[in-house]
Amino acid sequence: MDLKINEFKEAVNGFEYLVTVDMEALKNVMDKRLIDGIENGMAQKFEYSIELCWKLIKNHLKKQDGIDAKSPKQSIKEFYLAGYIDEDHYLRLIDMIDDRNRLSHIYDKDEFNKILKRFPPYVKTFNRIIEILEKGQIQVPGQDLKDNTIDAINEQKPAPTQTGQTGTQKSLA
Repeated sequence: MDLKINEFKEAVNGFEYLVTVDMEALKNVMDKRLIDGIENGMAQKFEYSIELCWKLIKNHLKKQDGIDAKSPKQSIKEFYLAGYIDEDHYLRLIDMIDDRNRLSHIYDKDEFNKILKRFPPYVKTFNRIIEILEKGQIQVPGQDLKDNTIDAINEQKPAPTQTGQTGTQKSLA
C-alpha cells in the first residue's frame, strides 16, 4: 500500500499546488485558453486524487477490518462507521465523490466554476486521509484524533468473551 499512498500524496500535492494558484491574477496576464487549460488540469488532478483516495480507503478497510466495500460511497461510509473519520470528513468525502461524478457529465461553465471553488477544503480532507492511512489512526468520540492510534484503542477494548455452558462469561484473552 505504500506505493499507492505515495502516488496519492504526489497527486494531492499537485492538486494542492493548482488550488493555491491565484487564478484571478493569472487572468490578467495569460490568454483565456491557457487559463481554461489550467482549470481543466486542476479538475483532472482532483478526479485522479479522489479516485486514488477512495481506492486506498477501500484497500485499508479490507486489510485492517476485513470489510469488502464495493463502491466509492460504500467505502467512505464504512470508513466512517469503522471510526477512522469524523462526520465532517465523511460528508465532505461524499460531496467530493458527487463533484467527481458531476465533472464527468458537466457541460455548463458556471457549474464547473462552482465545483472549482469547492476545491480548497478538499485539499484539507485529502491531507487528513493521508495522515490517517499513514498512521493507522481512528476517530474516538471525545478525543483528539492525533492521540488515537489503533494500538491505543485496542488496549482500551475489553477482552472478547465466550458464554460457557453454565451461562457465565469466560475470557478468551
